[in-house]
Amino acid sequence: MLQRLYLAGLICLFVSCTALTQFKPEEMMKPYSYTNAQGEVLSCQIWAPQVLKPGKKYPLILFLHGSGECGTDNIQQTRVGLPTLLNTLVLLPERVIVVAPQCQNNNWWVKQLAMGPDYRAAKQPTPSLEVALELCRHLLTAKQADPDRLYITGLSLGGFGTWDAIQRNPAFFAAAVPICGGGDPRFAGTLKELPIWAFHGRQDKNVPPDASRRMMHALKATGGDVHYTEYENGAHFIWDQAYSEKELVPWLLKQTRVKKPWWKFW
Repeated sequence: MLQRLYLAGLICLFVSCTALTQFKPEEMMKPYSYTNAQGEVLSCQIWAPQVLKPGKKYPLILFLHGSGECGTDNIQQTRVGLPTLLNTLVLLPERVIVVAPQCQNNNWWVKQLAMGPDYRAAKQPTPSLEVALELCRHLLTAKQADPDRLYITGLSLGGFGTWDAIQRNPAFFAAAVPICGGGDPRFAGTLKELPIWAFHGRQDKNVPPDASRRMMHALKATGGDVHYTEYENGAHFIWDQAYSEKELVPWLLKQTRVKKPWWKFW
């Protein structure tokens, strides 16, 4: 019942929206709380810059924040990286739903950061990541989101969370954009059909670029559909530069689970 009420509220909040350009990205964000059957609660912000038309399915982007935005205020996760992504989306004719959940300091997107070559992913996802993915499944079931156009992106801790999520269920997503994160190269074979565009800074002292490089090498060895951008002078905080890449969001929204279109990078 609570889930249905939240969903109904989402629709009602946007019935007054008219022209896309009338709103700033931060004005389109609305807070929500999702509770699953096991009682796990996830606070999130949902961004939907349009009237949600009954029966229409919209692309859905799941955004995973970094460790500095963990907490319980349901605000911090909207202040880093996400504004740049939204500023790009608001200029496009494509209408998109963005879900930005917030994890707590004692319940990250991953149990351990994939920093070194000996990293092995945990057998089970963390409760925060599990509920975030369940929320996406709920939006798909409610027929608001397009099951063939579900995307995931994240920065720093969220970059690790992005790798972890796609490793556990690559068929769930249409494409992924992990930024300054890392994963478990043993899963490269299961990811070779998933379009991935990863980013890292060569001067990153927080997360060694080898964390991304290992995944890139493993994916390319399997013939994976992967593109990697490493900023030569970039340190850790490269997400605004990445989300400002003019080809990135159009590339992302072209990907579908039904048909993975070839895209030339330059």
